[in-house]
Amino acid sequence: MQQPPTNPNLFTPQTFSYKDILVRKLVRAVACSVFSQIAILLIYVLVANVNFLHPLEWLTSILNTFTYVSTWLFVIIFSFIIFAQCLICAKDYVFMTSYSSTRFQQLLHIFSLHNFILLCLHVIIGGAFTWQILVVIDSSSKSLTVKCKIDKSCLVEDTFFLIVGSFWTGLYFFLKVYISTKQLVFPVVQQRKFLRVRSNVSGLFTESMVMSAWPTLYFAMFYYIWGQSMENYFMVVFNLDRAPHESSILAYVYLWWFSTLYFFSMNLMRFFFSMFLTEAIQFPIVKDNINTLTLQEALVMNNLPIVQNLACLDLYLLSQWSLMRRQLFFTLSQPGGHPHNWNTLIESVVKLFTEYTDVLRKSVETTLPSDKIKKQPETITPFSPITLQSPLAQNIKYRNLRNMSAYNDYLDVVNVSHEGSVSAVETMKKNLDNTINKLVSFMKIFFGINFLFGELPQANIQKCLGNGQLIVWASQGISELTVASLSEDKYGIVQKDMPIIITSLVQLKQHLDKLNKVPALSRKVAGLQDFNYKMKNAVTAAVKHSLFNICLNFGQYFNDLPLSKDVVQYLYVNVMLKNSS
Repeated sequence: MQQPPTNPNLFTPQTFSYKDILVRKLVRAVACSVFSQIAILLIYVLVANVNFLHPLEWLTSILNTFTYVSTWLFVIIFSFIIFAQCLICAKDYVFMTSYSSTRFQQLLHIFSLHNFILLCLHVIIGGAFTWQILVVIDSSSKSLTVKCKIDKSCLVEDTFFLIVGSFWTGLYFFLKVYISTKQLVFPVVQQRKFLRVRSNVSGLFTESMVMSAWPTLYFAMFYYIWGQSMENYFMVVFNLDRAPHESSILAYVYLWWFSTLYFFSMNLMRFFFSMFLTEAIQFPIVKDNINTLTLQEALVMNNLPIVQNLACLDLYLLSQWSLMRRQLFFTLSQPGGHPHNWNTLIESVVKLFTEYTDVLRKSVETTLPSDKIKKQPETITPFSPITLQSPLAQNIKYRNLRNMSAYNDYLDVVNVSHEGSVSAVETMKKNLDNTINKLVSFMKIFFGINFLFGELPQANIQKCLGNGQLIVWASQGISELTVASLSEDKYGIVQKDMPIIITSLVQLKQHLDKLNKVPALSRKVAGLQDFNYKMKNAVTAAVKHSLFNICLNFGQYFNDLPLSKDVVQYLYVNVMLKNSS
């Protein structure tokens, strides 16, 4: 029998728990982040001491630099700070992202203890990074103070400018880059780690050079206005004098260069986290022992989104590449003869689709106005009854004849009440309640209570679209498995679950279509580069492609499947007819 084709980059069988997966990935990411900082320092020392005319002196100066105790002291301290930062940042990449439904919750999330610790670490690393470079390269600005008198020290303005500017660079990076971009983006094509590093390093360095120009410009403007006051206050506190040497214009160039290196090192850390955490792995399908995490179990691990994403990615990849692993779903257990592997898989996938559909429905109901919600078509049920045609839809040539067969449903029945008019007391009470409600609503708006504690209409939709990649992989994976069963499933295991697969995808597609009514997700409001807008289109296209793939291969067998008339009509009108035209 010929060996089925497999992708060698994805063939790494894993049979361990989710803790083993996360620990292995995080340890590699943290280790690469720490060693990358040392590599940046080593490369900078090589470049800063370059001397092509005297290569022996160049080599001697480099060796002398790394034999100093102060050099290794700074390297160890700085590596420890980077290690602590990586451990704290790992929480943002592994655990579930919290979506705040009110502005007050957003403020609490921003000013949390976790973010405060990360802010302090970014600021400290910014200053320590610059000071480490100044000390290691034996620069004239490596000391903050110099002896200018017998009993007094003087402040070195260039060093003070560079250190304070580096603190500002760390603060700017945390506020501008880290808080706003913590979403892991999985690569379209899984590559080897060496290829990813080689193809991304140059782009990260160029991006860091551009990004570091803005904080340098902002700080230069700030220091031009308030720099003299900061220096005077620092000299008064530490009893220093001003050095006779004034700051030069090269200090601004050095600040931009050190900011570039800082941005590059932080971007490298984020890149290593993304590279190792998004690396595809293969989950076991058959549960060998109680400590083994199977693919079916990982698909519904909502508390660990990174594991759930990896499981959905593995489902999609095995449906494309691995014939041997697909056969595990199309086999019967011995003894017993039951498709346990497929049953647990379809249960997990349908649960994932159902939960996502429910959240979408609730999000659209809270976002759209009530009049637009009523105009939306009702959700298709698996076995909805066939409705009778309205008797009012008659031939136009009989429009002037009296209809003698009108149903009672269309009769307007008026109930005549003989009770007296509503008393004046009840009317006054009703008007008073309306006035109080209007006054309370006005006070909430006037004092900003609704602004702080009112529910944000887009919060739930952002949460749905933030998990949209799960649906993209899960829908295409289950669709490819269903199509593959046409030639690989010799027991007919998948056929019994095809109605629920198709119906779940149709219901999901219907609720995704309702997102087109949300103004914030339109192209004119959001823009082509908006994450929510792109994810909405990606999820919608993936679900539609999955339905079309099933219809293309099983369309001639739909009459043999117990599908409702509404489902078949929806597939014909919205999937097969549109794609054939």
